[in-house]
Amino acid sequence: MISSALFLQALKNGTGRTPNAGQKQAVEAPGGAALFVVAGPGTGKTATLTMRMLKLIFVDGVAPRGILATTFTRKAAQEIRSRLLTWGYAVQEELVSNGKLSKMDRLWLERVDINQVRTGTIDGVCEELLRDFRDPGTDPPILADKFVSDTLLLRQGLFQSDRYKDDDLDTFLCNVRGTGRFGWNIGAKNSLVRTIWDRRHHDQMDWVKFAGSGTSQEEKQAITLLDSALTDYAKELGDRLMVDFAQLEQTVLARLAAGGLTEFAEELKVVLVDEYQDTNLLQERLYFQLAQRCGGALTVVGDDDQSLYRFRGATVDLFSNFEKRFTSTLGTKPTKIFLNENYRSSSVIIDFVNDYASLDAGYQGVRVAGKPRLVNPKPRDAEMPVLGMFRNSIEDLAGDLARFIHAVTRGDGFEVRGQWIRVDREASGDVGDCALLCSSPQEYGSGTPLKERLPLLLRRELGQLNPPIPVFNPRGQDLAVIPSVERLGGLLLECLDPGGPIQSVMRGLSNEIQATFNTWRARTLAWLDGDSKLEPLRDYAVNWASRDADRPGYAWPKSTPCIELLYALIHWMPELHDDPEGQVYLEVFTRQLGAAEQVSGFKARVVTDPDKPDLTRTSVGHLLLYFLAPIASGAAGVDEELIESFPRDRLNMLSIHQSKGLEFPLVIVDVGSDFKGRYPAQAFKRFPRNPGPPHNLEDLLRPHSPLATLRRSGLDRAFDDLYRQYFVAFSRPQDVLLLVGLNATRPGGNVENVATGRDRTGVNRWSPPPFLEI
Repeated sequence: MISSALFLQALKNGTGRTPNAGQKQAVEAPGGAALFVVAGPGTGKTATLTMRMLKLIFVDGVAPRGILATTFTRKAAQEIRSRLLTWGYAVQEELVSNGKLSKMDRLWLERVDINQVRTGTIDGVCEELLRDFRDPGTDPPILADKFVSDTLLLRQGLFQSDRYKDDDLDTFLCNVRGTGRFGWNIGAKNSLVRTIWDRRHHDQMDWVKFAGSGTSQEEKQAITLLDSALTDYAKELGDRLMVDFAQLEQTVLARLAAGGLTEFAEELKVVLVDEYQDTNLLQERLYFQLAQRCGGALTVVGDDDQSLYRFRGATVDLFSNFEKRFTSTLGTKPTKIFLNENYRSSSVIIDFVNDYASLDAGYQGVRVAGKPRLVNPKPRDAEMPVLGMFRNSIEDLAGDLARFIHAVTRGDGFEVRGQWIRVDREASGDVGDCALLCSSPQEYGSGTPLKERLPLLLRRELGQLNPPIPVFNPRGQDLAVIPSVERLGGLLLECLDPGGPIQSVMRGLSNEIQATFNTWRARTLAWLDGDSKLEPLRDYAVNWASRDADRPGYAWPKSTPCIELLYALIHWMPELHDDPEGQVYLEVFTRQLGAAEQVSGFKARVVTDPDKPDLTRTSVGHLLLYFLAPIASGAAGVDEELIESFPRDRLNMLSIHQSKGLEFPLVIVDVGSDFKGRYPAQAFKRFPRNPGPPHNLEDLLRPHSPLATLRRSGLDRAFDDLYRQYFVAFSRPQDVLLLVGLNATRPGGNVENVATGRDRTGVNRWSPPPFLEI
């Protein structure tokens, strides 16, 4: 084996990395140790996990196949794997070339295959386990991805027996949502039903008990209908030999609990989990089962201050109480390690983030005990103060912010106290070094007419400057109303069902979907009629609609994959393949068409058989129902997982949730552009008066779960989550942090806002403001 000292030297020589004190404690812990690593933002948790895995291999002699490392997103999993292989091969090369090692050690080192370490998301790992370690004579289940499972849930859950029209179910779901009727459509209903289904598994609920609950006759009837919808959905999955993500994890847990997966379990020696603060009870039980199989060698890494996914069923208490829960289940106490050296941000930003985390006395009780302040191991000579830009109107704010961004990225820079903020274009700097973080990147809010929000006004202002600056905000509008989506949807409709005769008689297409289809058709036809250059596209659509290729001697095929039509149409729509936002929209269409291929008996093909007109109409009807209807209804939309990279030449506009795990040299955080006054409908975004949707769901479902009812009120949890949200936002920048909003939301302003220094008692803790106004 290799000594720890020799490994650390090889790590330094091969990668330039030397772990700090906290990282070294985690890296050098015994291979069989249980570790609870609390890692603040920018403290190198990915690096720490990577170094520990390499130490396990080269020092402890753990076979790579005996190491399992999971994280929360595919992007994070790819980063861990990339770093593991890059650093691993560099360390391996350093060690092999060490002349002081024995021949036996070098031969052993040369045979180590780092690529055999299992890494991925927990869902990806579960899918791999069921595929690679299935019982003899059985086939692995087919995983229904989000597009497929949401389509089946929409069809079997809401459309079946017209459940989506039931007033009791509609009222019950809307009350659980708790945010009014704005944006309440079939897509929102399907999303909430999906969340309840997921939490049924995530919270390990006694579903039979819940299905018999209810405080009124109307609520009992709604819950009964919800139960029947989910029962039909589960049956449909079962009939297709499919499982969705929640069932996938549940299946692996059941097999482990029953003593199965023995071949894998015998290989397993160590489990490492990143982003553990976003774990749910189902996943905790899964990780504890794995830990029991490898003698308790479980390392979890995370930060309770960065737990943002309560709305997806994450239970931050599992992280905060990890020591107690692990000890109770496995009988040994894990070693707690704090990582608090922040390598990302300036000292000014780190101090600001520290102070914000301690601003609210009520929040301190839910943080991990003994948590130290973040520190900067490498202070800089000159640092920019935290900045604030507050204006009387959103129009003034958008204009001044656009000019600031333009000066920093396209001009000579912006001066602050003798220092200049500017993107170094000679060092490949660009607009993509800046990001605007919002609670929501939506460009329109509620109201009639729709309220124009900062992302839209800023997009408009930046487009009018010289040179103009484009933005990247594919989640800025509801997918179904984006012009390029309307045109592609309208073209598909006119090719498949010209005029809409099949659409008009198709069951399962609600009035809402029918209206969207009609809008798509009308706007597409107007677009085609308004540009003579589009005449070839118009002719193509006409020929496709009549299933006549207009070529002598050519017979239209009896079965045509719809994907061929889709890709033919986008030939005339360069914005869908040349523009970064358009590429994301096109991805939704292709993913949903893939879902239709799995769900429909016609495999997303168009039948053209004059002798069987009913079959022809049904094949088109399936495409309307399973391909285009989910997009029109909002059930299929832009998912954050679809956005794998951000363009360098555009201003990135992201939700704060989406920014987690990212960093930018300059970060602009919208802390109050929406809040002109103390409107109750906006309170949950700035200073909650009532619990939000995830807290309502917890209060509804957790009494039927081993998690039990939370002692902390839903209102307190709503405040906690807002503080966590802005903690994440404020900790993203490397060099410059700029807070923007309306004057009413400034510290001490008449609009209470936790993002600008209010604690939950309403006291302003930012006096004087901890930023320099510009």
